[in-house]
Amino acid sequence: METRPGNTRTSKRTLLLALCLAAAAFLTGCGGVTDTVSTAVEDSASAIATARLALRQESTGKLTTAAAATALDDSLRELQTSRDSVVRLSPNSQEDRQVRQEALAVLDGCTAGLNTARDAVAGNDGAPSAEDGQQALDEAARRLSELKTKVGAQ
Repeated sequence: METRPGNTRTSKRTLLLALCLAAAAFLTGCGGVTDTVSTAVEDSASAIATARLALRQESTGKLTTAAAATALDDSLRELQTSRDSVVRLSPNSQEDRQVRQEALAVLDGCTAGLNTARDAVAGNDGAPSAEDGQQALDEAARRLSELKTKVGAQ
């Protein structure tokens, strides 16, 4: 069939086909709750690993306090970005709502752990010790690992 400028029927078909292809591409690229949570967990686990390394290096004198604080701040920003992506989810089922809620609880715990580590690096009076910070980050890593296993199994 030949397409001519005046042929509206062919133009409408072409437009409809283009819209269908665009919608299919969009839907294929959109993951569900589990996919988004899984990505958030992976990104958060990476941020926690970076924070653990920075705190360990700072406590042994291999990294300056300023560099460790910057690494912890960057890790916290990454964690907040992951949390924001989970908050924006619109779960359609009870199971998806539960996954979302559990992920938010774990990510909130990770945020608390990172804040403990940041306070340890700041070293102000009454601040937690580097060991406290390391324990908080270890707990965050453990909880992320458990969530990763659970989400991956669904």
